[in-house]
Amino acid sequence: MQTAPGFLRSLRFKLLLASLTLLLIPWAGYQYLQGMEQTLREAQQRLLMNRAEIIANLLAVQSVKWLSQKPVNADITPSLYVFPLNNPPVIDGYADEWLSLKPQAESFNTAGALNRRLGFDWLAGFHGNNLYLLLEVRDQQLTYPPNEQNLAAGDHLIVALPGDRSNTRQLRLGTPAPGWVHVQEQDNARPIPGLAGEWQETDAGYRVELQLPRELTAGRISVAVIDYDQTAQKPAVKLATSGLQYNTGLAYLTLPKPEVERLLHGLADNSHRYTLLNPHRQVIGRHGAVHTASHKLESLPQRLISLILSEEQAEPFSERERLGRLDGPEIRQALSGEGAVYRYQAAGTNLTMLSSAYPIRVEGEIMGALVVEQSSQEILILQQSAIEDLLLISLGLFIVTGGSLLLLATSITRRITRLSGKYQQAVSPDGRLLKPITASRQKDELGQLDASLSAVLKRTKEYSHYLESMASRLAHEFRTPLSVIRSSLENLEAEVESNPQSDGQAALVYAKRAQEGTHRLNQILTRLREATRLEHSLQQTEVVETDLTMLLQGLSQGYADSHQSIRFETQLPDQPTISLVSAELISQALDKLISNAVDFHQLETPIRLELQRQGEESVRISVINRGAPMDESTQQNLFKSIYSRRASSSDQQPHLGLGLYLVRLIAEFHRGRVWAENLPDGVSFSMELPLNHHAAK
Repeated sequence: MQTAPGFLRSLRFKLLLASLTLLLIPWAGYQYLQGMEQTLREAQQRLLMNRAEIIANLLAVQSVKWLSQKPVNADITPSLYVFPLNNPPVIDGYADEWLSLKPQAESFNTAGALNRRLGFDWLAGFHGNNLYLLLEVRDQQLTYPPNEQNLAAGDHLIVALPGDRSNTRQLRLGTPAPGWVHVQEQDNARPIPGLAGEWQETDAGYRVELQLPRELTAGRISVAVIDYDQTAQKPAVKLATSGLQYNTGLAYLTLPKPEVERLLHGLADNSHRYTLLNPHRQVIGRHGAVHTASHKLESLPQRLISLILSEEQAEPFSERERLGRLDGPEIRQALSGEGAVYRYQAAGTNLTMLSSAYPIRVEGEIMGALVVEQSSQEILILQQSAIEDLLLISLGLFIVTGGSLLLLATSITRRITRLSGKYQQAVSPDGRLLKPITASRQKDELGQLDASLSAVLKRTKEYSHYLESMASRLAHEFRTPLSVIRSSLENLEAEVESNPQSDGQAALVYAKRAQEGTHRLNQILTRLREATRLEHSLQQTEVVETDLTMLLQGLSQGYADSHQSIRFETQLPDQPTISLVSAELISQALDKLISNAVDFHQLETPIRLELQRQGEESVRISVINRGAPMDESTQQNLFKSIYSRRASSSDQQPHLGLGLYLVRLIAEFHRGRVWAENLPDGVSFSMELPLNHHAAK
């Protein structure tokens, strides 16, 4: 008894492995989406570059006046950026209104004399006609002046503004205690309208918040921090944003131009930010916003997709919205005369930012650059959504298909196991059939296999029965001639002993009977050899084109000469009937059928031989005789081996049931068939053969 195979060798495991090919679906979809995403990114870059070029050329045409102004040489004279303020801050010495701008503060630091560290952060903004400054000074030791008339004796500030001549106008700002600052001008002590300030201490030093009219600056300013430590008898340390003595040394104030803001406002949309830079990469105009909010990963598939997606690596991108000066490869390339697009990684998100910069030329000279920024949020969300749908559909498809294949494999293996057990239990170890097998009624391949095995087992049983009955049938056939021979020899011996002087006539009779018995034994052996020889000779038989009409016409004449007491009739077509057959085998098959018809036909009735076309594919040969009809069992078993319906042998000829069996073998060799059927007045034996088709060997 065979044991069931392990799971790794079973059909279930093999079908489960086959179902893994479904993983090619999400892989192929992912590759397609990656290619689509790359195409969308490239298209987005081209569109962004085209947008920057068109708008830069438009600005160059419409803004010649303010772009044609002499640019500041930032390599010689520094510049300070001034942010536009939505509301004027309250001058109170606190940085509450400046919190959003503090990350953009510009720092100045120095070690000073005797390792005294001094530094301050600069922030400037404008609203209306006023300029606002926020200075956060880092000082280890605060030293206040003794009074407002002697501000130079303590920590204080110097604000240098453009003067009437080449020298600057310097203002000294300080306070003997936290609070409002006092102002001293070197040339006179006149109060300055619109100038106000507040001084407050901090953990790292002090903070000064100032307000002064923009007209005082004329676009240039310099601020210095003086650290005075008289108690320690150390010299004062000065830290300034730029030079203080001459107008040319003052730093330029870079303010976004209102006319630029108005131009960019007309280009505003919900997905782009436009920034206009001067040749020193300082912002002189900005409008619009870029959506950098990352798509939230709430579900498990979305988190898995974020791990699967291989976002293209890009440089980190800090928020540019509040920056007063921009830098980047695309900006440097644009200011050198050629437009460019660059990719950045949005800080704190999984998005990439596209930044396109294009030069603005006025009369052939590069006067600035336009930067257009856009996020890839729409592409990322679209890609994530498509991959999420693909992942969920593929997972569901894999589960359903894999489960279905597993259930199907389980059902198939169970049926195969039952089929194997059924046939193993039906046959004994010595090969005998223990019980009959009922074939399955299912019409699939396993049902057909069950029916085929059942038919094979049934034929095996019939063949076993044939072998088992062969001995009894041969014994029956041999018994009669052997009895004749034995009795003839005994009578001959008795005759000789009783009458030695006999003339031999009686002995001749006995010898003749013995010879007839011997001849009958020889016929039995000849027919057995004939059946065996035919089965083997079919493998070497060749087929040729044969005119069946002419063949049957000649055979019918031979049958009439051999059986002169029987009338033979023929019904043959007028035209030749050509087929690829073995004429010798067809003649042998017809000999068997004619012999069978002669044995069973009614006396004084004819035997008819017919040849009829069955369309263009086959031909039918029939032998018809009048006689007793056959029962259903006889029709089903008539062409089987060792089957005979003769109850006795009246013609003293051996009948082993091999004649019609040989006819069936010959018909099947020619890819035909043979059958018997009852007619209203007799019986018909028919053999159907294909026309013009080679027989299989």
